[in-house]
Amino acid sequence: MPSMTSPNEFRILSLSGGGYLGLYTAVVLADLEARVGEPLGRRFDLIAGTSVGGLLAMALAFEVPMAQIVRLFVERGEEVFSSRRLPGGTVTRLLDMTRSVLGPKYTGEALRRELAKHFGDRTMGDAQHAVVVPAVDVSRSVTKVFKTPHTQGSLGDEALSAVDVTLATCAAPAYFPCVKVGERLYADGGLFAVAPDQVALHEAQHFMGAKQAKVRMLAVGTATMGYQPADNVEADAGAVGWLSEGRLILTLISVQQQHVEAVMEDLLEERYLRIDAHWPAQAGLGIDVATPEATKTLMALGQKTLSELDRDRLAMFL
Repeated sequence: MPSMTSPNEFRILSLSGGGYLGLYTAVVLADLEARVGEPLGRRFDLIAGTSVGGLLAMALAFEVPMAQIVRLFVERGEEVFSSRRLPGGTVTRLLDMTRSVLGPKYTGEALRRELAKHFGDRTMGDAQHAVVVPAVDVSRSVTKVFKTPHTQGSLGDEALSAVDVTLATCAAPAYFPCVKVGERLYADGGLFAVAPDQVALHEAQHFMGAKQAKVRMLAVGTATMGYQPADNVEADAGAVGWLSEGRLILTLISVQQQHVEAVMEDLLEERYLRIDAHWPAQAGLGIDVATPEATKTLMALGQKTLSELDRDRLAMFL
């Protein structure tokens, strides 16, 4: 499919975080890639991604086929995350919470192995497309945006391992261990930018010379639109009430994306499009739930979203 965007426009793709919910995002991206008939990264001047969105952004930057990433989720999701269902009763919820009291739930080694298959020993400087990946430098408690060397102002990360950078943005506290990149320790960029839309816009304007009036941004979420924990959380809920079933982190993911969407619509108006799905209550989903049922639900949500998209409007962003 030939591009429908103006050659003078600056095109951005922004991908949100959400753990295994990123399968929804991957399904959407795989379909878009099939539609355009070439690696999807070639359709954008800048790609941004946080957490699992950072994994997807890095894959696009290195032209890893999105269909392969969908297979990674489907075939290896239970190794990277868990095959367990969401805990149901109070006792099982408490037991589940204790798994991350003294250390992270998962070692991250399964994810490292899978990333190594796709990225090998390549570095940020080897990427074929410009990418920005938020993380948090926990050594100094400051934000960090890993970058490919796409401009003079974006130099400094080109020698860093693509695998390490991807692991860093995915290192959700209490779920995965922090990751050492260079001499510093990093955690998930979702701590400050679950939806990296504004990070990407700043990079485009401040470092890449893009004019806001010429920026067109496509953003893809992780099916958390409209998530509501209130039905299951009492007004005086404590740690158990908020942390069980991932309520706190899902709330953070959902509201950050809602806020960013509102801001970006004000800034870019019709040149901004966010693709997302409403949270399916009672579907047993979670950021680390990789059961066959969750996989089926997320893939179906992706297909449903794609079937409902305004194809003519979508074409303006590709």
